Amino acid sequence: MALWSVELSEFDIQYRPRVAIKGQAVADFIVELTSVEGEEEKNPQWSIFTDGSSNKKAGGVRVALNSPEGDELKCMIRLDFPTTNNEAEYEALIAGLDLAQVIGATNMVVHCDSQVITSQVNGEYECKGERMKKYWEQAKKRIDRLQAKIVQIPRGENEHADRLSKAASVEPMTTIDKVLSFT
Repeated sequence: MALWSVELSEFDIQYRPRVAIKGQAVADFIVELTSVEGEEEKNPQWSIFTDGSSNKKAGGVRVALNSPEGDELKCMIRLDFPTTNNEAEYEALIAGLDLAQVIGATNMVVHCDSQVITSQVNGEYECKGERMKKYWEQAKKRIDRLQAKIVQIPRGENEHADRLSKAASVEPMTTIDKVLSFT
């Protein structure tokens, strides 16, 4: 301390020892910088928006995965086999849940515009048909593992997903092997 006093004296600065911080000041500081219980979750919530579409020859699936920070990952998949609209919706749901698992997301809300799919997964409707039961089992297994909650949204709120899933289900474009150039 004496050494600091000598060093600081040439600049006309005086050393004053710091007094102890009162306990209440520390407590106020901790309360101010920490979140209130329930205000912020330990495991932030992700959102998945899914939609499926089908026609006579193929189906299409669109998935958008939104992180708690607002980042969005979009995926469009073409199903090269005949499906019903409900099967395409299940394919979209399963693809979205698989995508969420790959990136390590848990605790999510899945938004789906199909009343049949959301009601079956939530236990309100019974699943009929062997194929639909297999889809339901696969979806339910993933939902339970990822702590996911599935909710139905109006088709109008899922318009972007609807357009992309329909685009994925249309006939693939034919391309020309050679391009002619006029020089």
